[in-house]
Amino acid sequence: MKAAAFSPSDHETWRTIYSRHQETRDNQVYKLFADGLKLLPIHGEQIPDLREVNQRLKALTGFEGVLVSGLEKGDSFYRLLANKQFPVGNFIRDKEDLTYTPEPDIVHDLYGHLPFLADKDYARFCQEFGALACRFVEREDLLRQFERFFWFTIEFGLIKTPSGIRVFGAGIASSTGECAYALSAEPEVVPFDIDHIRHQDFRIDEMQKKLFLLESAEQLYQSLPFLKMKVESDR
Repeated sequence: MKAAAFSPSDHETWRTIYSRHQETRDNQVYKLFADGLKLLPIHGEQIPDLREVNQRLKALTGFEGVLVSGLEKGDSFYRLLANKQFPVGNFIRDKEDLTYTPEPDIVHDLYGHLPFLADKDYARFCQEFGALACRFVEREDLLRQFERFFWFTIEFGLIKTPSGIRVFGAGIASSTGECAYALSAEPEVVPFDIDHIRHQDFRIDEMQKKLFLLESAEQLYQSLPFLKMKVESDR
């Protein structure tokens, strides 16, 4: 897909959002994210050229962003992950509502997800997760368990650090409102638990009332054999 021709107004929207995220980058999101922004590099001057970002990202972990027109669902999304690709919405949210987009846009995908994928262990987990999920695409009920797991970890996970609880999920990291809410006293925060997560439903149109807390990134990276065993037990 050919990259969108972003307008001066679009670039101003990016600059505004990037500036508003200074506090989240400095004090709320897991350090892996800020490290990835510097490595790629992704900055606030204008919407980055995905081709340039991909050159750095592929050299680091073999992953690349691929432009899509909207939300990638089900088997198509997991096949991309398995092939070390991550979908990037080829548009930017409306400047009249910088906090919301009905589908993942370039802020959510390129700013939110790609910096995490600059880390080798994180990228390896995502690729292996996608490959594992692809084995269950014919069973909607089982694939749903993978969707829940991805949602409550890669999109909306929290993590313990020596400095306190930080945002681990890109869905939170790409939204100042979600960051503030997730680290407030409002949501129910419970320990990471594979069985709990794979049966926990969610809604995409509201703040997440329940969030799962990782003890460490390694706890997530080491979870796939156990997730596989749990899901296969439901065949």
